[in-house]
Amino acid sequence: MSFDRLAPYYRWMEFVLAGEKLQRCRLACLEEIRDCRDILVAGVGPGRFLQACARELPEARIVCLDASQSMLERAQARWRKAGGKPEQANFVHATLPEWQPPSAAFDLIVTHFFLDCFPEPMLSRVIARLALAARADARWLVSDFQIPTSGLARLRARTVLAMAYAFFKLATRLPASGLIAPAVLLERQGFRLLRRRTFDYGLLYSEVRQR
Repeated sequence: MSFDRLAPYYRWMEFVLAGEKLQRCRLACLEEIRDCRDILVAGVGPGRFLQACARELPEARIVCLDASQSMLERAQARWRKAGGKPEQANFVHATLPEWQPPSAAFDLIVTHFFLDCFPEPMLSRVIARLALAARADARWLVSDFQIPTSGLARLRARTVLAMAYAFFKLATRLPASGLIAPAVLLERQGFRLLRRRTFDYGLLYSEVRQR
């Protein structure tokens, strides 16, 4: 899996396809993480979440992980442009679940539109590996897609996600072919739901969990 080819176009692709919906989803639970200081952002992508971190979490120390070097370069440039201090952000080029994180080093794990990239049993291993990096009372901020339970919203979500997975599988060799809800796997690692918000007729959600 590699997003290197899409990195130069990813920002405008997101805007054309979703406007600001994904960014609003990323930032929906920002109030619940303002006191976090040691943050791991897995799948940082082009770094739009980092813009808010530079402004809203000026004391935080952030490790930004991505399998795409091109995405990391864009994230680093966006962090600098937003006024983020170079010494407070570390950009790591690595893949999960292979990456070995420091044990119990972070009070916040962030996965924005990242866990949907993995099939089982890989998703279980990715979540378990990230959980090793979390402290005993850490929080986990998740933003992602979901499929509503019924009605036209469910049909719409299934159609949108089927097209998205087909495209990304072709463009990036994405290993996942469909969406797996991570809630049970997160709870297995001790992360219980604190707050949840949904958007776009139930297609998008943002939630905070805590150990």
